[in-house]
Amino acid sequence: MQLIAIQDSMSGAMQWASGIGYLVIATAIVVWTWKRYKKGLPDQQKRFTFTWKDFGFALLFFLAGRVVGIGGTLLTQLVTGNATTANDAALLATNEQLAKMFPLYFIAFHIAIGVFAPFMEELVFRGLFSSYFFKENQKWLKLIISSAVFALLHAIHPIELPLYFLLGAVFYLAYARRGNIVDAILVHILNNSLMVIFSIIGYLLILFG
Repeated sequence: MQLIAIQDSMSGAMQWASGIGYLVIATAIVVWTWKRYKKGLPDQQKRFTFTWKDFGFALLFFLAGRVVGIGGTLLTQLVTGNATTANDAALLATNEQLAKMFPLYFIAFHIAIGVFAPFMEELVFRGLFSSYFFKENQKWLKLIISSAVFALLHAIHPIELPLYFLLGAVFYLAYARRGNIVDAILVHILNNSLMVIFSIIGYLLILFG
């Protein structure tokens, strides 16, 4: 969020107004995109339910994503010497940054990472992308192209491309299992939730430690 970078130049009232405004606008965009995507679905897919069995599959895909993430991080560390990917490092704030962050911006930032980003990325990369650019029987092509685009937009160093390609493939397979984008969104939320949880713990330790 650019608001975090310029928060020191704004008054308290402006910080509250901009933080609330961001949450309202971002929520509106997500809801509009969701409705637009859902409008183009066949009636059968609109009636999809989500059961504990589906949640179990989501957990399995999440674990597969964690295996990919750990393997990719180890490869990145081996090649670059960095303990995390450049993309994750850009999202993780230092203790000093956390201590200075306006509370509403902190909340909005983590809602963006934990909820808004998974919704929008899955709706675009797996949902709209698959529906508008490919035929129903082109599943392998959907997997390859959508995962490649996902990787190109997330990787900062070339060595990170395989990590994000495989992670995108996990999200696509979660979606393709029964053609329900909610499955991929949940797996993506679970994946991002680890970063959110660690950041919140760090923030609370600074506040009360």
